Formats: sequence, C-alpha cells, structure tokens
Amino acid sequence: MLSLLNKKPKVETNPYPHVVIDDALPWDLYEQLENEFPEKTLLATEPLDNGICYRMMSNILLQNSFESKVWREFAEYHTSAKWFNEVVELFKPWMPKIIQHKTYTENELGARGWADKNINIWTDCQVVIHKPITEGTTRTPHIDNPMEMFAGLLYMPYKNDTSTGGEFQLHAVKDTVKEVNIKAGRQIYDYNNGGVVKTIPYKRNTFVMFCNNNPNTIHSVSPRRNSTQYRRSVNIIGEFRRGYKVMYKIKENK
Repeated sequence: MLSLLNKKPKVETNPYPHVVIDDALPWDLYEQLENEFPEKTLLATEPLDNGICYRMMSNILLQNSFESKVWREFAEYHTSAKWFNEVVELFKPWMPKIIQHKTYTENELGARGWADKNINIWTDCQVVIHKPITEGTTRTPHIDNPMEMFAGLLYMPYKNDTSTGGEFQLHAVKDTVKEVNIKAGRQIYDYNNGGVVKTIPYKRNTFVMFCNNNPNTIHSVSPRRNSTQYRRSVNIIGEFRRGYKVMYKIKENK
C-alpha cells in the first residue's frame, strides 16, 4: 500500500499534534523506493540553503517521463485528494474549520507547481538530500511556513550509514511565537524555545508528521556526528496557496 498512514497511527499531542510511525511502508515497497532513489537526477540540480541541500518537488516527480515509475506513483498518491483527505481525517480536531468537514476532490487541490492558479490548496512530495556537514545542524529550532497545514518527513538513510544524530526534534514553547528570523529559515528566538520534548531517530522507513495549526510548532534537526554520507529524506506537505489564507500571523524579521 502506497500510503504512509496505512498503519492508522494514533495522534500524540505533546508538544503539538503529531504522529511517529516506525516501518511506515511495507518493506518491499520501501526498499524499491530506496533502490530507485533519484539521487543522480537530484544532485544534478542547483543546491539550496547555502549549497547544502538538494530538493526536487513533485512537479518533477509527476512527469510521465520521470525515470522511476514507483517514485512517480508514490508522488501521485501523496499529492492526491485521497491522501489529503486521509491526513485531514487524522488531524481533524486540529485542522482549520474550513477544512474539517469537507471531503476534497482532485479538482479542488493540486500539486505545487502544477496546480491551477485558482486552486486554493497545494500539496507536495519532495525528495531531499543534505550534504554531510561536520559542524552544527542543517536546521536549528524553527517554525514552518504559516500557509502550511501539515508536514511529514520520511527518513531514508543509507543502509551502511554509521553517523549519529540528524534526528527530528519536537520542541516545547516558553511563550507564543510572535516573531521569527526569516533569513535563518524562520528560526525562532531563544526566549521562545522550551527545549526538546521528543526526538525521532534518523532511521530507515520512519515517518513523522505534524499538524501546523499554530505558530508554536517548533522543530529542529539534531547535529550529525561522523557524517560522511548524504542525508536522504522525503518531505510531504499540504498548504494553502500563497495569498489565499494565512494559518496564523507572525512577524518575520529580515
């Protein structure tokens, strides 16, 4: 089964609504995705985030000519109305009221980069590679785009990756986040950081997803140690199109 939610996980609410799923995909499917990970195609793109990250969005993966059928089908499902409705049902109590009580069709949402300009909901499925870094972390404590409704992360480390760290971390908040440093990727200020509440290991076939229902969904990536290989992952996103509706408002300091 293609769905990353096929195990029907239970939502945890501390520090904010999220799910963590070990062995998220059937192993035969996961290993096929792993074996056909489009690394060569991805590394041929221009790196982002000061040259440390490569990211390929679903508008590339969804092309009929894309080299891996299983990745094309995986991206099709995780940008579809069926997937979006699945996530809404999971996070229903915490989703925006205009989303909660509606079942969406394929004509009412679309993959980012492909969606018609009049469609108000965008989805995305991105393959991502981070270069190995020896100091610090690729992501300090931050919050995501206020247009985002949910975000998921599927870990795909190499089988022989012996590094440690690179883990997804959920943070508590000391006070409601009202401003962020947008140049640093919406990094929060130290006076808002309540510390790490949960750490999700960087482990094969592990999926974590959270509901981005308020400005306090602080998260980060722990520093990697002894990293010599790329850090591979898949980002799964659902958001309002830019200019349609802001989930919450914060001051974005430049």
